Amino acid sequence: MPRFKSVLVLLLLLVSFDLLADTRVIDVGDGLKLTRISDNVYIHTFDNSNGIVYIDNGEAILVSTPWSDKATADLIDWTENELKAKIVGYVIDRWHPDAMEGLDVVQQRGIKSYANQMTRDIAREKGLPVPDIGFKAKLELKVGSKTIVCRYFGEAHTSDGIVVWLPAEKVLFGGNEIRNNNGWVGNIGDANLNEWSATIERVKKAYGDAKVVIPGHGPYGGAELIDYTITLYRPSPWGTILKNHDTKVRQVFSNYGDIFEVADGVEEKGAIRSLQNATVFVIDRNRYLKIDSPLIEHDVTGRSVRSEQGRLKIFTRKKNQYVEDTDLYYRHLTVDLRDDAVGILIVLKEMIR
Repeated sequence: MPRFKSVLVLLLLLVSFDLLADTRVIDVGDGLKLTRISDNVYIHTFDNSNGIVYIDNGEAILVSTPWSDKATADLIDWTENELKAKIVGYVIDRWHPDAMEGLDVVQQRGIKSYANQMTRDIAREKGLPVPDIGFKAKLELKVGSKTIVCRYFGEAHTSDGIVVWLPAEKVLFGGNEIRNNNGWVGNIGDANLNEWSATIERVKKAYGDAKVVIPGHGPYGGAELIDYTITLYRPSPWGTILKNHDTKVRQVFSNYGDIFEVADGVEEKGAIRSLQNATVFVIDRNRYLKIDSPLIEHDVTGRSVRSEQGRLKIFTRKKNQYVEDTDLYYRHLTVDLRDDAVGILIVLKEMIR
């Protein structure tokens, strides 16, 4: 009898673990995953890039292609075979490869594609596949009995990027216009950093009541991602500074007001952030510092930066532009941001010319 009870307990435990499994995530294979967030909406993710599948009454519209032709073909097959849905349209939300690399597959399958007219113009100019149908400010498409709204609000991550709104679901696909909390992935080589926040302010005014917000990369969230993006790119000298420096394809991209981090990785212990392979910018009044180092320690509460070795550049603002006036290698650097008239306090224990 005790043995029977043990077997019964084991069976109950197995059932419990099975119930706890996340059945919303579907592994299609070869890196392509689908996450079901409602009866009608799936997020497709490949190589950390997101898009959506929206279905209703046997029809589907897809937004943003995966990075590869094969993953795009797999996504189309999965939608048609597993969801039993006819794909009535494919929306391309920007010209970058993480959004339209698979467009040639979409067109080979005879699926009608839609994009901002600016996206079509850029694609044609760059010799890329061109989406079939363009629009200027706003496009509404029907899928089953539901509607999706594609809108262009202005320049941000790219000059042409759009967002896609699902009114019945209150789901916003922000593409690379919207960033996930403290997890920036991608590049700003084609971005308008001075306009990004203003563009997302307009997105917030239109869709600030979104229940789910899906960024182009990383985990989805709520409307807080809209506010996060607005704060991250709020107009400031950062727009000019970051545009003039190589900040592409880095995992950490965080703004602490007068200190901006760009790094490959970060470890956090309370207010102390240890940044690996990092570039940290520190700004004060009419100058800013650029610190490059394998390891930088940033004390967020104390507003200080420390590094054992690396390179320091100092830029001074002259006639509305920043001019480099110091470039040196160092050992043992400390930078403190002061609230008094001193401004930035720089302590160098050893300089290497």
